Amino acid sequence: MTRILFLAGLLSVLLPSQLAWAQLPKMYWSDRGANTIRRADVDGTHSELLASGMSQVRGVAVDFSNGMLYWADNGADRIRRAPIDGGLPEDLVTTGLRFPAGIVLDVPSNKMYWADASAGKIQRANLDGSNVEDLATGLGSPYFLRLDHADRHIYWTDYGTDKIQRSDFDGGNLVDLVTTGLQLPRGIDLDLAGGKMYWADRGTDRIQRANLDGSNIETLHTVPPQGVDAAPHGVALDVERGHLYWVDNGLVTIQRSNLDGSGVANILTSASGILKKPWEIVLDLNQITEPGCDFDGDGSCTAADVDALTHVVMAGTNELVFDLNDDQLVNQADRVSWVKDWKETYFGDADLNGEFDTSDLVTVFGAGKYEDLIPQNASWTDGDWDGDWDFTSGDLVAAFRDGGYEQGPLTGVNGVPEPRSLSLVAVCLVLMTLVSRQAKTGSSFPVAL
Repeated sequence: MTRILFLAGLLSVLLPSQLAWAQLPKMYWSDRGANTIRRADVDGTHSELLASGMSQVRGVAVDFSNGMLYWADNGADRIRRAPIDGGLPEDLVTTGLRFPAGIVLDVPSNKMYWADASAGKIQRANLDGSNVEDLATGLGSPYFLRLDHADRHIYWTDYGTDKIQRSDFDGGNLVDLVTTGLQLPRGIDLDLAGGKMYWADRGTDRIQRANLDGSNIETLHTVPPQGVDAAPHGVALDVERGHLYWVDNGLVTIQRSNLDGSGVANILTSASGILKKPWEIVLDLNQITEPGCDFDGDGSCTAADVDALTHVVMAGTNELVFDLNDDQLVNQADRVSWVKDWKETYFGDADLNGEFDTSDLVTVFGAGKYEDLIPQNASWTDGDWDGDWDFTSGDLVAAFRDGGYEQGPLTGVNGVPEPRSLSLVAVCLVLMTLVSRQAKTGSSFPVAL
């Protein structure tokens, strides 16, 4: 009992704040209401204030390789940067700007690109602010933009003409991509491998996508009426994990969905105390360690890992590093995924050697915790297979229903395994009799049958 309570207490301290090895992607966002730039894990935890004191911060971009944060401040009409981990901001471009909005970086080429909504321009300069160039001019009100480095294209939204457009990196070959159905297009991001672009329209309260040439427009999500002025804004993609993120400065949220618009969930809301008018969002998808089923980082998936998962499920904290089936929830379905998909074994496999057999029953009954009336004192190796921290008949039912008893390794079973009912009953009766006898006499439990 003491050991289990100690484990639970230790996990409550360590999870998730000190699982540094199991990194989630980071999201960075600007907040025009608070005039701050923050970052957090993409589940909303571990928020950090990176920069503050702007006039009206709009677009934000990150040079991950050099640890620099860039932003456009249209209140002061300038573009600035500062070290991500602290340091004084540096003015980069301070003249000729009228409403700098979105900003993106081409670090290998030492270039930054931005949209000036009031000047109707797409411009670029060196990363230190030198050599400012006009690329596309005579536009309406370009706002957010993204780069296709492979084909050297710039994509942007223009809320002055209600268009999505594209040009070459030098501003040439300007093409209208989407010209109908838009009211106030804002954030945009690209799935180049999938041939898609995604955007937010704060006029129609929609998140949409289309092919890169503007064809096949789909509405993925429409903000339902909530009695407030919704305003979906910045957009960012995590294509590898199948997620779409956006900020809404009317609802004051950061939200996420699957790439098809399903599974919409709030990541952060105004109740967090750190959102006022979130504006732009970018993701750091570099060097992410996927923990899989190895939550303690020891290089293998052990009982300690499934116990850690059980702790999070029981606590209801929904820490997404434990979301093994990628449904935005951490619950019993993830325990099933840990056992079946990742460990490739059966419920009942107490020693996690890939098989559920008599030796597992000997192990768990030998631990002496079967229906011992001591609450929540059992772990996986003690017989807690249904995830309630106790070893009871419910655990035996869960294991036998899984159908793996004496079937050998899961990967070697063909078809649906048939439980060996008679042998199961016989073994359990023998084991339970021995447990009862042990309780009465105080004798030790046999190591084998």
